[in-house]
Amino acid sequence: MASVGFDIKFDGLEKLYEQFDVSKEKARNVTASAMKATVAKAQQTAQSIVPVRTGYLRQNIVVKPVKINGDTITGEFVASQADYASYVEYGTYKMRAQPYMRPAVAEAQPFFYSKVEAALKGVL
Repeated sequence: MASVGFDIKFDGLEKLYEQFDVSKEKARNVTASAMKATVAKAQQTAQSIVPVRTGYLRQNIVVKPVKINGDTITGEFVASQADYASYVEYGTYKMRAQPYMRPAVAEAQPFFYSKVEAALKGVL
């Protein structure tokens, strides 16, 4: 089964603690909340730009729960239910690529940083 999935990771919470002078727990909670919003935004973006023939691929772009492992926050969204997800994203020798996951990740990254910064500024 071909699948397409992306992890969005944020490392370096120590720098955030120092920059915004907040507790480790508060920074972790803010970052996890921002990650949840970010992967949801990435999912919406991917669903809005994916080519649609039957709607199956669009309906199966899903968000997985955000993972917190020490100072690493990971959000993941995947389009793994459709066997042809990677063929649409990357193309084949017979079909041009029609990226939908990579542009969604690219759009979500600045959103994530602005969300974290705004939330931490609000904490001060």
